[in-house]
Amino acid sequence: MNKSPFNKSAKLTLKGLLLANPWGFVIPVLIGVLASLAGVALLGLSGWFISAAGLATAMGVGLVFNYLTPGAIVRGLAILRTSGRYGEQVTAHNHLLGLLRILRLWVWDQRVAKDSANLHEQSRGDLLQRLVSDLDQIIRWPLVVFLPWIYALLSYVAVAIFAYFILPALLWPLAIAGVFHVFIVPYICGRFASHAVHVGQILGVHRRSRFVSLFSALITLTIRGHWKDYAERLEQLDERQRKSEILIQQAVSLGRLLAYGVTIALLACSFYLIGSFSGEAGQWLLIDGVKGTWMIGYVLSLLAINELVLPLVQSFVAQGQSQVGLRRLNQLHQEPLIQEPPIREQQAEIHAKNDSEQVIKMAFTHWRGFHASSEMGNTALDLLIESGDRVWIRGESGSGKSTLLAAIAGDCLSSGDAFINDEKQDLYGNQAYQNKISYLPQSPYIFQQSIGANLRLGNSNATDSELWSALDAVVLADWVQNLPNGLDTLLSSQGRNLSGGQRKRLALARLLLRSSGILLLDEPFDGLDKATIEHICSSLQNEYKPDILVLVSHVESQLGIGARIIEL
Repeated sequence: MNKSPFNKSAKLTLKGLLLANPWGFVIPVLIGVLASLAGVALLGLSGWFISAAGLATAMGVGLVFNYLTPGAIVRGLAILRTSGRYGEQVTAHNHLLGLLRILRLWVWDQRVAKDSANLHEQSRGDLLQRLVSDLDQIIRWPLVVFLPWIYALLSYVAVAIFAYFILPALLWPLAIAGVFHVFIVPYICGRFASHAVHVGQILGVHRRSRFVSLFSALITLTIRGHWKDYAERLEQLDERQRKSEILIQQAVSLGRLLAYGVTIALLACSFYLIGSFSGEAGQWLLIDGVKGTWMIGYVLSLLAINELVLPLVQSFVAQGQSQVGLRRLNQLHQEPLIQEPPIREQQAEIHAKNDSEQVIKMAFTHWRGFHASSEMGNTALDLLIESGDRVWIRGESGSGKSTLLAAIAGDCLSSGDAFINDEKQDLYGNQAYQNKISYLPQSPYIFQQSIGANLRLGNSNATDSELWSALDAVVLADWVQNLPNGLDTLLSSQGRNLSGGQRKRLALARLLLRSSGILLLDEPFDGLDKATIEHICSSLQNEYKPDILVLVSHVESQLGIGARIIEL
């Protein structure tokens, strides 16, 4: 059960993320507060100690002045401040790692809930890179925005208590300065440059994707003479981002200037309240009841607070970046699809009935496959496929051959009517139907498992002998046998350590182990030599011959001989 304030069906909020693990966040907050207060107290007490020791020496009582107790306290505060900062970082990052885990699970839940017809949109490298950037910005929010604000506020409270014992009148300028430091100055900076922060963050992602696409299309751009146009657009992006960065830095500089100005004004008001100019003596004197040593400690404490409030000036940058990342992550959010129980029961009955039937006839009327994002696909057609048929779909690039095959496989959206064994069915997402077919897309997925484990995804009960037989059918047996670990050889993520032809043949071998009556192949011979193609065709015409074969290929092969040709 998800104990966080949000679940997979809810949108992300900064408040929800902050409270996702409140007790895990309490520890770094407490340690950070102690370290911040220790830093303020260290500077204030050091000022008092140095001035008191100097005054004692000047008055001739230095020999009896207690140096040990204040010195030990100063040393203890220094240790507490340093160790507290390290402790805060360790415990805070431990909390952030847990927060990152929650975010990763949330993103995964959105991918699972997303319509499978649109999943390809979340597999692009630029989108995955964007997700990494967004997650990195969001998890920084507690450290960069929330904690500094807490530290500055509590430090002001602590110094206010100290000021009350020195002179209660000091509380008024201290309270006004605190409002300016903690609230007004960061707000002014945020208002001044928040738009630039959002624009800069979005431009940064767009600019990275532009550079990634540049490297993949550099040769094409150079050959076709479009390199200068593309370079000009990149320069425009750079210039826009540079202007955003300049505006942000100007806002930060303005905030720092205002923060220093508030501190100087606070010091001036404090000196004005605790002293007065004596005309008779011709000098400025402290009012009665105010000790100079305590006043020095108070002034140094204000300087320590100034160091704590300066990070608040830049908090609007992290705030804006986190909000942009949060908004873009929420674009992945999918509302859960709720089906009424009667509909689910009806579908279950249909699936149970279909599971017991073998597909011997497939009829499609006005059938058109298309992708949800672009609406692009094949021209609508009528198609009848019966047991024993071999169908070869041909056409020019972009005619929709692969989309048509994916629609027949129920792997993408479609329009028109599909009749399986004379029964009208919706193929998209129809698990009972998809269990009876084997579909090889142009870019099959290879999992980061062993070769044997990848093959057994087609048939979990397959013996080693059956695995070797399937590998031999796709001309991979000799290659696997020459590997040091054979079937136990671990493959990299998405089969990156395999060639394109090896990936496709390994996926085809996995399909052959399914022993499905219907085999749908999308460009199975792309990049293969003639001898390999002939061997695979022989396997598909003999021991692994399906009842129905639908082939999309631009390569001539034995499978095309006698096949019914569909031209798109």
